[in-house]
Amino acid sequence: MAGIKKIVNSYHIHISGRVQGVGFRPFVARVAKDLHILGAVSNSPDGVHIAFNASAGEAAHFYNTIISQPPVHALITHHHMRPAPLFPFTTFTILPGTAASATSLLLTPDIALCDTCRRELNNTSNRRYQYAFTTCTNCGPRYSIIRALPYERENTSMSHLQQCEDCNEEYLNSADRRFHSETNSCPECGVPVSGPSLQEVDDCLRKGGILAVKGIGGYLLLCDVSQSSVMRTKKNRPQKPFAVLYPTLEQAAEDVYLTAQESLELLGPVAPVVLCKLKKPAEGLAPGLDRLGVILPYSPLLQLISSRYGKPLIATSANGHGVPIIYKDEDAVGIADLVLSFDREIVFPQDDSVICFTSKGRRIILRGGRGLAPVYLHKHSRDGILAMGAELKSTFALTGEDYWLISQYLGSHGTLETEERFEETLNNLLQLLHKRPVQILTDMHPGYFVSRLGKQMAGVSGATLTTIQHHKAHFGAVLAENNLLQQRHPVLGIIWDGAGYGEDEQIWGGEVFVYKEGQMKRVGHLDYFPQLMGDKMNKEPRLSALALLQNFPGRHGIIRHYFTDQEWRYYHQLLHGHIALKTSSMGRLLDGVAAILGVTGINTYEGEAVMKMEACIGDVVTHTYYDMPIYGDLIQWRPLILGVMDDVERGMDKGEIAYKVYYSLANLVAKLKRHFQTEKVAFSGGVFQSPLLSGMMQGHFHRMLSPNDECIAAGQLACFSIQND
Repeated sequence: MAGIKKIVNSYHIHISGRVQGVGFRPFVARVAKDLHILGAVSNSPDGVHIAFNASAGEAAHFYNTIISQPPVHALITHHHMRPAPLFPFTTFTILPGTAASATSLLLTPDIALCDTCRRELNNTSNRRYQYAFTTCTNCGPRYSIIRALPYERENTSMSHLQQCEDCNEEYLNSADRRFHSETNSCPECGVPVSGPSLQEVDDCLRKGGILAVKGIGGYLLLCDVSQSSVMRTKKNRPQKPFAVLYPTLEQAAEDVYLTAQESLELLGPVAPVVLCKLKKPAEGLAPGLDRLGVILPYSPLLQLISSRYGKPLIATSANGHGVPIIYKDEDAVGIADLVLSFDREIVFPQDDSVICFTSKGRRIILRGGRGLAPVYLHKHSRDGILAMGAELKSTFALTGEDYWLISQYLGSHGTLETEERFEETLNNLLQLLHKRPVQILTDMHPGYFVSRLGKQMAGVSGATLTTIQHHKAHFGAVLAENNLLQQRHPVLGIIWDGAGYGEDEQIWGGEVFVYKEGQMKRVGHLDYFPQLMGDKMNKEPRLSALALLQNFPGRHGIIRHYFTDQEWRYYHQLLHGHIALKTSSMGRLLDGVAAILGVTGINTYEGEAVMKMEACIGDVVTHTYYDMPIYGDLIQWRPLILGVMDDVERGMDKGEIAYKVYYSLANLVAKLKRHFQTEKVAFSGGVFQSPLLSGMMQGHFHRMLSPNDECIAAGQLACFSIQND
């Protein structure tokens, strides 16, 4: 009996998402080899394309295997398979990528040193022993070095380096983990280093010097932890905490308590700075705080420096106060006692990401940078919308037809350097992705740099300009992240931060919204109090306290020590006059409480007073609270302030008072849910960067974005989507 002849056809698979720079083509080639499939795979600006011959059953099995078991760092957003014209393939080949005028590709973040490369780095018999730029398909720079798409070596800042014979052999070997690794190199053909040897670097650090070393996203300054005062002087950073680079997790555990989640994050592909609970105070590193920023070596170069030194090192971005991280080699000349650089250009500079965890293990992103950025949200959208974000903790966002891209943290505007970096990064990304905005979204505040830039860009390009209120953008962002934009049932929005320009031209910041059936409405807010001295109050908790105590004559003495006689008279004259600008800011309310508790009167860095107040709490737990009545749409803060002052005068421990304040806010949220008869509640705003306060709440929080103003750009897209859907 004659055998049944297998019918072979040609098929085409298209996969889009984060599928370049993650070893996707080598993975497809290996699956094809295992299944005896003939064909080809290639990169293009819209993803990965696979053409192959197979029977219908084999094609389905091949397709399902690829989609269900992709590489660990891949993120598939769309995929489909269709029949194609028959083509006589004789092998399975990885083809060079093709360029195009538009792209829907998701960019891959930089990936921290993997365990396999780390072992090779320390293996004396391995040819990459102590090679400072070892990578593979599972780790290494990606976003920071990309110049054009698709992701091929010639489109990165490693294009000038040719692989040696051994590296090329690995590159072509489907069984090797460096199979088609675009950053592949070794000591024979690798990245040239300029500057001192590792021994000279070690000597510098041991003598108390400051080292500037080129990292993945920019230059870092390193020094021994005993030299914190020297580093503080250099960076004009009297109180702001430093992160500490530890050679190993075990050494970090000598100084901080590490949960399983914190350990996994430190050792994972992002390898961010993680704020961990200190075992004992570290005044030189984190003055007045109970958490320390911990980071482990995330690049082979940092691994070599850290391992050789063997002790903790202060690790901080190489930048001055208010200016972005240095990333160009020419700008790094002379910034430290010793500068270690190399010949691999940083195309997209970025700071290290920073995260923390609540006591219940929920992750809070405090800064989205290396390893996390760019962030993608899978959303159907009109292509070509640009959201300009906020003035502080700035990001921008772009849309494709099925995604929102949110950039890395780009600093807080107010200096020429940060504004130039924002514009430079925006223009580079628009060029990389072949985007020409047709719609531009800005904050309502007319004085913001990003608002002015957005207006200017719209004027030049003819794009339509739309303004979005700051706190509505916060709410929109957390709704979008939690897929609540199509929610039929009402969602309560608790949006608490420092400041945002309100629709009534006052400074909002203690806001309550309800989102229902595509409508977002402000339904409540903290009762207004004077915004004393405008933006100056945002930096001086003593002014917040004075504004809050305006209605408590005879109780001002509790904060008198913060002011000179001249200041005291001047500020009281202002308060007794007419201050037109009012605020409902929860951030300023907490600043005022911190000042009343005697924590500090003037911040040397953003959030200092509240962070130090929270550190006073320690292990205190109390279930007593101050009442915050709700009258109509106004949340009354006066009973809370009065209660705080009474407890201070009774001699209650300030940590217990601080905990009572936080517990009062948690009680307020429960009251608001009952008041507005909502089951679902979502939280956003810089106040929810607090792991203690966030840990007291239940509801929907940010997951991929920070609750601070980094989420504003995404929220602007969300609000625009609501308005137009």
